[in-house]
Amino acid sequence: MTRLYLKLDDSLEKAACRVGDVALPRFRSELRDGLNLGGGDYFLFADDGAEVLLVCNDADHAEVFVPERAEFPYYCYVWEGDDSMLESMKEALSAVGVACEIEEDA
Repeated sequence: MTRLYLKLDDSLEKAACRVGDVALPRFRSELRDGLNLGGGDYFLFADDGAEVLLVCNDADHAEVFVPERAEFPYYCYVWEGDDSMLESMKEALSAVGVACEIEEDA
């Protein structure tokens, strides 16, 4: 899985607004209950045939927590569609000052 890690000090809702406004402007966003994604809430961004999830990267969300990247409070990954969209998201977010990194699982 490829992930786009984000350093944002905002709440999940504010982080989702920033990601949506800057990196996914044509996507619809929806707050979801993450019972099957480690508990807590997450955001789903959807557009024709593509879905991107924004999740919290912390111990409270154990199933999706990536401890070695704990300095990034959030990350996005593609649930449906092409992972290459993460690169354009990174470029857009970096351009407005959001520290972010892409990493692919080995």
